[in-house]
Amino acid sequence: MKTIAWAVAALVIGVAVGIVLTRQEFAHEDLPVDITLASTAAAPTGGKIGPKALVVNGMRHDFGTMDRHGHGSHTFEVRNIGDQPLTLQTGSTTCKCTEFKTGNGTVAPGQKTEVKLEWDAKTSDAEFEQSAELNTNDPRNNPIHLVVHGQIRDTVRPDRWEVYFTNASVNEATKATLILYGFRGQELKVEKHELLTPDQAAWFSVSIAPATTEELAKEPHATCGATVTIELKAGLPIGTIDQTLRLTTNLNPETPISIRIHGDIASDISLIAPGIPDKLLVELPTFARSEGCRLTVQLMVKGPYRDQTELKLVLFEPTAEFKATLGEPNRDNPRRVRYPLTIEIPPNATPVSRLAAGAFAKVQLTSTHQDVKELTIKVKYVVPE
Repeated sequence: MKTIAWAVAALVIGVAVGIVLTRQEFAHEDLPVDITLASTAAAPTGGKIGPKALVVNGMRHDFGTMDRHGHGSHTFEVRNIGDQPLTLQTGSTTCKCTEFKTGNGTVAPGQKTEVKLEWDAKTSDAEFEQSAELNTNDPRNNPIHLVVHGQIRDTVRPDRWEVYFTNASVNEATKATLILYGFRGQELKVEKHELLTPDQAAWFSVSIAPATTEELAKEPHATCGATVTIELKAGLPIGTIDQTLRLTTNLNPETPISIRIHGDIASDISLIAPGIPDKLLVELPTFARSEGCRLTVQLMVKGPYRDQTELKLVLFEPTAEFKATLGEPNRDNPRRVRYPLTIEIPPNATPVSRLAAGAFAKVQLTSTHQDVKELTIKVKYVVPE
């Protein structure tokens, strides 16, 4: 019995020692493991893979930086790693500014083709991202989403994209200035400027000068700049200003900058009143019959003849229960002279509606201005019951 007990004890000790030694021997070894991949399990029967698309250089590409309004392109490589022909067809893109082309529409097993994505950086953001869908007959990759992204860099940027000439005088020239900032190089030159609306071009002139140190300091990232002065000459007929100035510089020869110029040319004498759809129409606010109404509007005289121009009230009608008074000129602005015109409806006036064109009240004035000799201002109102 003792002999059997010792034999069993020796066997147990030997097994334990063997386990310890085996663990020490293979502690730092990577042993092969039998794993079945999901894609392998889903592969077609008979050992066939079918068409299989692989974007060799990745489906998402970091383009880096590009100029705003510039044109970019990137070519993706698509390989067929399957054992049947792979078909490719361009799908949708993020916007109309993106062009999408494939090389060979059918790619044989083991072969590759190029898929080119082109776009224009029209975004106003600091970053851009363009994407496109590539339709394939690979059931595991259909569609393939191709993406290009990056940062937008301004090569040239104006301090404003629009210039306004509001109520400009038909008889007086006026100017507006904008600054072009350059973000590459040490010199910005406007090599070409064009006025794109030919029927108004004769009334504009454009001059260019280097930006001053003070002007450049307003944009800390700019390395150079230019000052653009736009002069609107006298003589453009009364009406709407609609012009576009296109500027091409040495830093953006392929992507000119367009500045919209708009506003209106008005008579040297105009009416300033709240809520008027017509420049010579006053609409009185709603009022109680027992309280009546009193409203003061302004007749504005501008242009080179403003100081020599005198206005005179000659009549108003109806003469009963309606009154207009022209005040003394105010010359607090060196470029404008203001005449206050006060319109009154007395309390408890007879109920009447003067909202239709033929029923308007009116105020007539004369002027010593060489172009504007007479003004008739219409007044619409209702005296409630």
